[in-house]
Amino acid sequence: MADFFELARQYFPYVLSGAVVTLQLTALALFGSVVFGLLIAFARLSGLRWLRFIAATYIEVIRAMPALLQLFIIYFGLTSFSIRLDPFSAASLTLGLIGAAYAAEVFRAGIESVDRGQYEASRSLGMSAPLAMRRIILPQAAVLVLPPFTNFVIAMVKDTSLALTIAVPEIMYRSYDAASQSFRSMEIYLMAGIIYMAICLPLSQLAQAFERRKAPR
Repeated sequence: MADFFELARQYFPYVLSGAVVTLQLTALALFGSVVFGLLIAFARLSGLRWLRFIAATYIEVIRAMPALLQLFIIYFGLTSFSIRLDPFSAASLTLGLIGAAYAAEVFRAGIESVDRGQYEASRSLGMSAPLAMRRIILPQAAVLVLPPFTNFVIAMVKDTSLALTIAVPEIMYRSYDAASQSFRSMEIYLMAGIIYMAICLPLSQLAQAFERRKAPR
């Protein structure tokens, strides 16, 4: 046990420093997921068939391809077109584009869960369609999507570990490096697991709290 604490004293701060990069990567990817995901959700709900087709195709293509493959296409493949992204930018862009496909379905489900009559009533009162969506539909949809969106955030935190493959110094990269130096893989990866749990367990509890608030009484 004393040996473990000595190892933790030596390597835990190094692995923990990767959490800053993990959270930065998560924040940027979530921002892209929310912005682009809302646009895709609105496209899926559009009255224009061609726009619905494009949105649906994007979602299906993203879902059908492994996330790691998409990361390699962005980081390595774009160099064929003289587009070179640094590892952090490539990882945040890839996770944002992937997350947008999943977030769009979460947002679409939330919007469709709001009673259609409320939209029609707001339109009959003279509200424009964008105004009715912004003031009537989206606030109610936001409450409905909180539990699944919180779970989506948890998944995003864990998916940042893919950035290890292109040398982004997040938690997994730091723990892999530390394990290579110390030859104590089990202990080092347990430290990484503790850090991930410290980030994700509060989010999990938050998601459960949202679900309890939504549950019928």
